[in-house]
Amino acid sequence: MKYQLHDSQINRIEFGEDTITFTFSQGFWGTDEHGKMTEQLKNCKIVFEIDRNDVPIEDFISIRVSKKGGAYKTISLKKFMGLLKKSPFDVYLEYNCDFASSKMLQIHSNTLRIRSEIFIEEIKNVEYVHD
Repeated sequence: MKYQLHDSQINRIEFGEDTITFTFSQGFWGTDEHGKMTEQLKNCKIVFEIDRNDVPIEDFISIRVSKKGGAYKTISLKKFMGLLKKSPFDVYLEYNCDFASSKMLQIHSNTLRIRSEIFIEEIKNVEYVHD
């Protein structure tokens, strides 16, 4: 099964020794072989295993935010985690770059009137977890 994040909500990000984990409060989507969304899965997480070579795990995720209509600016992970506690963020688009082992998500919060881009680099493996 393949997965699609569009129309799902990120409500938590956690860090492990070599992992970055995104939790999706309303699940993400399973797709068929043609990429068509078939079912919204429950209790979903994505675990990104990072090839960090003793660099702090937080250095492999960067976040830019913009008030609706404004220019993007980079913010600290701590500041973004504070925003995430106030409101989940809806996934609008996701981009994968296998050559650079990277992923970028465009997300937004209508409640906070903020749009954001999350960049994750040096991804060694991705595990989709759901019921």
